[in-house]
Amino acid sequence: MKRTYLLALLMLVGATTLHAEVIVADAWVRGLPPGVANASAYMTLTNTGSEDVVLTGAMSPIAGTVTLHGTMNHDGMLHMMPVESVTIPAGAAVKLESGGTHLMLMELKATPVPGTELALTLQFADGTRLALQLPVRSVLDE
Repeated sequence: MKRTYLLALLMLVGATTLHAEVIVADAWVRGLPPGVANASAYMTLTNTGSEDVVLTGAMSPIAGTVTLHGTMNHDGMLHMMPVESVTIPAGAAVKLESGGTHLMLMELKATPVPGTELALTLQFADGTRLALQLPVRSVLDE
C-alpha cells in the first residue's frame, strides 16, 4: 500500500516538473447550449525553455476525444481542419484561439456549464502531460 502512494507521489512530482518550461495563461472553454456535441478550448502557451516543445493533443473526461484544429482558407472559404501538432518555439508563445488553431472537445459526455471548471490534460510529443483546470465561459462573455 505504501509503495502505491509513493509511486503516485513520484508521478505527481514528475508531472509538475516535466513541463515547467511551458506556462499556460488565459485558458478557458466555450460554454454552449445543451445538445451541442463539440466545444472549443483556448489558451496561450509560453515556452520559457531553450528547446522547442511540441503539443500533440489533449484529453478530458468530459469529451470522447480532444483534437487540435486549425482554421484554413480554401478558395476564400474558411474551414476547420485537424492538425497533428503545434510547435511552441523556445522563448516564444503560441495562442490557441477562435479563428486560428485551438482545441476541439468532441463527443461531449456533458455540456460545459459557464461558471464551472473542467479538467483538460495537454499531451506533448516527448510523452509528458500537463493537467489543467479550465474555467467555462459563456459565449455572451466573449
